[in-house]
Amino acid sequence: MNGQRHATMVAAASLALTLTPLIGVFEGLGWTVPVLLTITVIAVAGSLMRAAGRGQGLQTLAMCAGLLVVLTAGFGDGTAFLFIIPLPATFEQFGILAGEGVAGIIANVPPVAPEGGILFLTLFGVGLVAILHDMFVVGLRTPALAGLTLLTMYLVPVSVAPEATAWFWFILPAVAYLWILADDNLRRVSAFGHRFTGAGQLVSQRFPSPLARTARWSAAGFILVTLAALTVIPVSTSGLLDQVAEDFGGGGGDAGLGDVNPWAQLSGSLNQPEKVDVLRVTTDDPTPRYLRMHVLDELTNDGFRPNEYEADGSINAIDENVEGDVYTAEIQNLQMEAPVVPVYGEPADLEIEGDWAVDADTDVIVGDGSDMGDVDSYTLTYTDPTPNAETLAGASGMDPSDAQWEANTEHPDVPELSELVDQELAGAETVHEKVLAIYDFLSVGNGFRYSLETSEAGSDEAILDFLKTKEGYCQQYAAAMAWMLREADVASRVVVGMSQGTRDGEDWILTNHDYHAWVEVYYEGPGWIPYDPTPSMGVPGSVTFPWAEEPAPEETPTNEAGEPVDPSDDAAESPTTPEGDPTAPTEDPTDGTTTQAPDSATSGGGTGFNPAWLLLLPLAALPFAPALWRGGLRRSRLHPGRLSAQTAWDEVVDLALDYGVGLTESLTPRQAAGVLGQAAPRAREAATALGAAMAQYRYSPRGADPAGLADAVRDLHAELDKNAEPRRRYRAMFWPASLRALIAARQAEQSARLARRSSSTADRVRSMVRRPRRSNSREDRSVTGRT
Repeated sequence: MNGQRHATMVAAASLALTLTPLIGVFEGLGWTVPVLLTITVIAVAGSLMRAAGRGQGLQTLAMCAGLLVVLTAGFGDGTAFLFIIPLPATFEQFGILAGEGVAGIIANVPPVAPEGGILFLTLFGVGLVAILHDMFVVGLRTPALAGLTLLTMYLVPVSVAPEATAWFWFILPAVAYLWILADDNLRRVSAFGHRFTGAGQLVSQRFPSPLARTARWSAAGFILVTLAALTVIPVSTSGLLDQVAEDFGGGGGDAGLGDVNPWAQLSGSLNQPEKVDVLRVTTDDPTPRYLRMHVLDELTNDGFRPNEYEADGSINAIDENVEGDVYTAEIQNLQMEAPVVPVYGEPADLEIEGDWAVDADTDVIVGDGSDMGDVDSYTLTYTDPTPNAETLAGASGMDPSDAQWEANTEHPDVPELSELVDQELAGAETVHEKVLAIYDFLSVGNGFRYSLETSEAGSDEAILDFLKTKEGYCQQYAAAMAWMLREADVASRVVVGMSQGTRDGEDWILTNHDYHAWVEVYYEGPGWIPYDPTPSMGVPGSVTFPWAEEPAPEETPTNEAGEPVDPSDDAAESPTTPEGDPTAPTEDPTDGTTTQAPDSATSGGGTGFNPAWLLLLPLAALPFAPALWRGGLRRSRLHPGRLSAQTAWDEVVDLALDYGVGLTESLTPRQAAGVLGQAAPRAREAATALGAAMAQYRYSPRGADPAGLADAVRDLHAELDKNAEPRRRYRAMFWPASLRALIAARQAEQSARLARRSSSTADRVRSMVRRPRRSNSREDRSVTGRT
């Protein structure tokens, strides 16, 4: 094996070692097949171009083409020509998969299934890194730069999956890097020629340097010190993409690890992770309503988000002006980590560990350096007023002179929406009439339905798309109702929290699938009153407020018990789950998980492994092609129908070349047999018989009897293989020297044949264009001109 081919194998193997952190990112080991296949195809493509003597530019193009073939075969979804030649539609499919992959990275929590867009982006990224890695190690001979590619392959999985920060995952990438440096150094030293010790003794190329022992002890000491330091130096336990996802979801700095990102978007898709229990509630309230967490009062064209909370009110003062029945709730924290305290209704008293304060504008209880992740349980005393319809009908709205008026009525200017609101509120005079009109407009009775994703209707504004398609989940319903009320100068805002949950004996269990968004409208006197415009059939644990009964559709499907059933299949899933940590509210409607995610029904890349990948198996078999070729040649020579002393001796000569036994052309067959007998003492008789048969074949007119020669060759082969060093044995098996000599001889023969043809053609051309030579003889007169 030449140096470049050996370096190619080292580059591919070292890169494969750095993939171990992906074990913490993906479920199972199914991802290893396509990932290793990608690395193999790229390495083979680069190696073939180098074998053909092409430069680095063509090598890089060949490796890029190999990566494109892999992606096309695996994710082309039938859009490619012959499954591997991409067409324009193939690149459109790649774009869809890339969008799906980005959304999946943001929305899902490791470990994830190795399929669809996430697997596509993984193979694309691994392929690009493999190309750069091969370029650094083999093409440019700058192995030190390969540390960048290895570090990239290590840091990306570690950033996605925090558990991959364990020290164990760093060992293999480090070993791979040291392997690359050592191998390159050995190749460079080997190029210098023979090595001598200080005493002048000739040693092999692999003889250790006198400083090798010192280097090994220094390296071991450095590693031990590093590992010891890692045991005392704190490391981050949150992945980089966790933080990016929080910012993407709109949570900003207020959303802690596992908290819902307080953002009510007007478009997107809701991705639901595995259900996780978040809170356990024990209360004497027979029908607890919603747990209130975040208040979103800043409206943009994309939806609602919160203003910065100001923890300026003491929780010791929240028991003022309490009216109605008072309830007590013991709330046990199972998995929640949030900077706010979930509370029912109007809190009268709160017993909780840590420093907490009340935001005066929103009544949100915010941690002053505290987090729910530090709270095991807390006790809440609260009242949940139930205003009657008459009170609301006679109440006015917020006074425009109120300090909160602007913050709760400000909205973007969308003329088409203003016209729609004016049309729907025609005849509505009071605040309550306007609220009920918008509430009725967004109901199933008007054709609205619950769906886990929104659709586009060609409008420039997301809210217009939602109002035209009439499908979405709680974020869209809450944001649309609050915006439309603000268009009518009714103070309103969006609230994010948790629905009622499910019964567990005497307790209530709230999971990350119970995160929900609804609306609060301000009435002078009663204050902020909640409304839930989302169809109840799409919200597990949905609560119906007595002052706002949900209008029924004109024709509502019913089940066998006569209860209404949502016609939407999407409603079978719970409505709201945030992205983020699995231990967190990963189903909240206000989370970054609502960012665009392609429809799995229309995305061709939804499957994890395309059968077209099987077409790439011949590429994976390329490294074994020399061994198969050599074995076929041996079987052909020893076949009973073709066996002769000459074919058997040809195989013996090739075996000697494969296993490094020096047989010069000057040796007679018997002399060569003696050399083979020394290399394989237990096969001396077989070597002697083969040499005698070849001598008889050459010099006897009767030739030699081929009986037993095949067995003699096999015995000699087995003994040579047994006595060979492991490296020599594997080289003889997978890349035999005799095969290289055969290929070189055929190339030389073809070159000579081509040279002969070229020379013959040149002679013919010269003869055709050669001018006739002048002669001194003339028929009519002599040269002298005498007559």
